[in-house]
Amino acid sequence: MPFEALKRNAEAAWEVPRDLILGRYPEFVTGGPLPRSHVPVFCFHSLEPESFGRKIAHLAENGYVTLSCEEYFQHLMGGRPAPEKAVVLTFDDGRASVRTVGLPLMRRHGMKGIVFIVPGKTVSRPGPLPPSWDEVRRGEAKAEAVLGRENAEDAFLSWEEIADLSRSGLFEFQSHSLSHARVHTTPLVSGFMTPELRRGYGPLDVPLVHDGQRDVPVAEIPLGTPLFRSEPRLSEALRFYEDPSVREACVARVAEEGEGYFVRRGWQKELQKLAGQGHVTGHVETAEARDAAILRELAVARDKIESHTGREAAHLCYPWHVSGPTARRIAREVGYRTAFCGKVRGVPITLPGGDPHAIARVGEDYVELLPGRNRGDLTSILRAKWTRRFGRPERKE
Repeated sequence: MPFEALKRNAEAAWEVPRDLILGRYPEFVTGGPLPRSHVPVFCFHSLEPESFGRKIAHLAENGYVTLSCEEYFQHLMGGRPAPEKAVVLTFDDGRASVRTVGLPLMRRHGMKGIVFIVPGKTVSRPGPLPPSWDEVRRGEAKAEAVLGRENAEDAFLSWEEIADLSRSGLFEFQSHSLSHARVHTTPLVSGFMTPELRRGYGPLDVPLVHDGQRDVPVAEIPLGTPLFRSEPRLSEALRFYEDPSVREACVARVAEEGEGYFVRRGWQKELQKLAGQGHVTGHVETAEARDAAILRELAVARDKIESHTGREAAHLCYPWHVSGPTARRIAREVGYRTAFCGKVRGVPITLPGGDPHAIARVGEDYVELLPGRNRGDLTSILRAKWTRRFGRPERKE
C-alpha cells in the first residue's frame, strides 16, 4: 500500500477511538441506553444487500420506527414528541443502490428514509427502470447487473428512479447542494484527472475545472488535467481560478497514449514534473463571487428538486459535512428548516431544543449497536472498520 494511502487509512482508523475519548458518540454506541428523547440520525452512502439487510432487520426485529424529515423537525422543535425507539435514516448523494438495494429491504421491513440528492448531477434516463435486488432474488437479473452500477457511469439515481422511489412513499428527497462541488483554493497540485475519477462516485471528488468560459462537466475534463488543492464549495474558502494554459503539457502527454498511460509505472511523477515546469498563474475570486456561488448551490438545488418531485425540499445536508458561516447564513435565508452534518462539536446527538441547522449524525456502522436482541459490540465494529482500511481478510471466529 503506498505511503500516502497508508497514512490516510491510519488517520481514519484512529478517528473512532479519538472521538470516543472526546465523547463525540451517543451513549448507545458504547453499550449504553437510548432514552426516548434521543433520536439517532444515521448516515448511509452505498448499500450492499447483506450488510444493509442485516442493519434494517435489526431495526425491525427490535421495534424501531423511522421518521421523515418533517416528523424529525417537529421532534426537535418540541411540536410533537417522537415515538419510542425512533431513528432517522439518511442516504447521501442519491446513489443508485438506494433503489436497487435499499428499496426492496425498506419495503419488506416497513422503513422510510431521507435521500439527499445532487440535482446538478442528476440526469434523465427514459425507458425501463434498471433491475433491483428483488429481480436478482427471483432469478430475473444477475447480481453483477445490480452491484456493478457502483463503478459504472449510471452510479447515481436518475430522475425516473427518483420518481419511482417517491411513489413508493418510503423515500423523500432533500438537498445535498446543487453540484456537491469542490473548488481549487491554491496553485499547489494535489492530483490529476484519471479515468477512475470519471466512473462510479469518482466525479464527486473532482474539483470544478474552468476552461475560461464555463465549469467543464467531469466527463469532459481532459485526462491528465492537474487538480489543485481544494475545499468544499460551501466552506468559507475563496476559489482559485488557474490559467487553463497550465494544463496543456500534462494533457498533451496523456493524449499520446490515452487511458493506457495510467497503467505505466511512474506516471504520477512524470505529470508532477510537467506540471511543475511552469509557474501556475491565475486569480482568486472575490468574497462577493463566493457568496453568489453558494447562493446558487443552495437556492437552485431546492428549485430543481421541487420542480422534479412536486414536493417541498426544505431540508439540507452539507456535502463532506462542511459549511462556513456564509453557507449557514444563506441556508437559513433561502428557507432550509434543517441542515444535517456529521459529527458536531459538543453534540453527540441532537436533542429537542437543539440547533436544527447543525444536526449531528452517526455512521451506518453503528446501527446494530442500538439496544435490542442480537445487539452488536463496538469491538467487532472497530475490527471490521480496520480490516476494511488495511485490506486484510477479516478473521473468522
